[in-house]
Amino acid sequence: MYAASAGDQGRAIPLHEAALAQRKQVLGEMHPDTLASRDNLAIAYASAGDLGRAIPLFEATLAQREQVLGDTHPSTLTSRDNLAAARQAAQAVQHRSAPTTTVHSEPFKSRQQPQ
Repeated sequence: MYAASAGDQGRAIPLHEAALAQRKQVLGEMHPDTLASRDNLAIAYASAGDLGRAIPLFEATLAQREQVLGDTHPSTLTSRDNLAAARQAAQAVQHRSAPTTTVHSEPFKSRQQPQ
């Protein structure tokens, strides 16, 4: 994923939303490319600090990738990592006042095409 400022993320999110909507329409809800777009949108939300929108998308993407690709497919494993990182970041936000909290600087991974 490319590091970007919050303003860049704000401009990227509508593009990710449009790509997801178009892929759903053209390829269907469960197509691997549609799932990649959903994961990318969740990453954009998380990078912008909107974990409330990111986590449900990560959860949906993981469930669908497990169903379509299987539990051990590299894209499924990436989704599982992304969901874990988002949950960890959400927990860190809740405990922000604790001085020992550490969050990965680049926890989210994008995977465009299933392998």
